[in-house]
Amino acid sequence: MSEQRDDPATAAAKRALRVTIRQRRAARSATARAAGDAARTDRLLAAVGSTTPATVAAYLSSGSEPDSTELIDRLSAAGAEVLLPASAGGTWAEPAWARWEGPDRLREGPLGILEPEGAALPGAALARAGLVLCPGLAGTPRGERLGRGGGWYDRVLPWATGRLLLLLNDDEVIASLPTGPLDRRVDAIVTPSRLLVCDPGPS
Repeated sequence: MSEQRDDPATAAAKRALRVTIRQRRAARSATARAAGDAARTDRLLAAVGSTTPATVAAYLSSGSEPDSTELIDRLSAAGAEVLLPASAGGTWAEPAWARWEGPDRLREGPLGILEPEGAALPGAALARAGLVLCPGLAGTPRGERLGRGGGWYDRVLPWATGRLLLLLNDDEVIASLPTGPLDRRVDAIVTPSRLLVCDPGPS
């Protein structure tokens, strides 16, 4: 994988924006959060319709993040194999996946992050996912994504061949973002009020 990194100014701008968005998320009431999660889940599943991909890659949300657990449950119930991030060799340094087998088959991985109990699959397993649900803190209509800051998805997304979707709140779709050499655009953004198909514009 490439060793490219953000330049100092871009990295600092990203850090500042992450702080602002996390504070805003934490300030949302539980009622508003639940309503947004339900609307966003219904919107995405309506878009998928009866054409659920055989394999979906997703992530387990935590804290004030847009909820992904209901999506995972319902996509799995529809027959999809759902892959979730997994640790390899006791760390998150090397991207890996494991199959979702239900909420009672999770364990605490490194850094206290939950992961499936099953055997780890290589990062390249992402290539078989027809749909990839990406975490993030903000996105633009051009498909730019502000990640959570750990870099895990930056390392694994080069294997993606399926459609990339970003789960956000409505106020997290903004006009522009600081971006770096490893940032990959998403194909669509799903919020409680809309599914925005991203248009990168002229190359």
